[in-house]
Amino acid sequence: MNIFKQELKMMYKSLIYYTIGMLVLFYFFLFFFNSFSSNTRVLDELLSNFPREFKAAFGFSDVKMSELSGYLSFLYGYIVLIGAIFSMKLGLTVLSEETRVKTADFLISKPLKRYQIASAKLAAVLVCIAAQNILMYLLALPGALSKADDKLSITVFTLFSLTILMVQLFFTGIGMFTSVLFRKIKAVMPITLAVVFMFYIVELINQSLLEEKLTYLTPFSYFKGADIIANSSYEFKYVAVDIAVFIIFTLLGCLIYQKKDVHSV
Repeated sequence: MNIFKQELKMMYKSLIYYTIGMLVLFYFFLFFFNSFSSNTRVLDELLSNFPREFKAAFGFSDVKMSELSGYLSFLYGYIVLIGAIFSMKLGLTVLSEETRVKTADFLISKPLKRYQIASAKLAAVLVCIAAQNILMYLLALPGALSKADDKLSITVFTLFSLTILMVQLFFTGIGMFTSVLFRKIKAVMPITLAVVFMFYIVELINQSLLEEKLTYLTPFSYFKGADIIANSSYEFKYVAVDIAVFIIFTLLGCLIYQKKDVHSV
């Protein structure tokens, strides 16, 4: 319990900063929606002139930007990216922090099994991510409703919001696994950004090639805004893959952590 509380104390500032950043981005773009929606015909004609690959890269290939649901689909593509960076950072940090700050011997020498340490740290990460998603949903919903017309579905908005959590679970698992592969991680953010944007680039390539095999390689392809708007649901196979990646890579990370030689210097 002490490890869990300490981890939360170490994470809460990042939680606040990233959540504020996501909310600022949400309301900044939402502020301009009326300008888009008031010029529907001009906007649709303008966007129709762009190549599909260009529109896919920026998240508005198969949605109507003049409708709030389509606009939110475009907007949440970038909010999800921020959430992915946050969760990857937490996952990468949680099992490597003590080694990086040279306090690993202090932690490992306590009368605790390593699986107990890893479990407490993982629980703190999940609580932090859950808190961020709850805050994001509750604070973004009034803004969406203030712009809403009869074409906005609360179910669709909820699914857009849950997409953040689903992608974060993927990167939490990847982050925890990656963290135990290195003897010592000197800086978290370069690795975090490299991994997240690698998956994002795979998504951009997939948008151009439209290869189903590539879709399974990146979580940014699992929860498409256009599909959510059309079906008001996720595709089960992608939900299953997402959760499987989280469970498998988290377990692998914890198993390697159990046997890893942890150096304090």
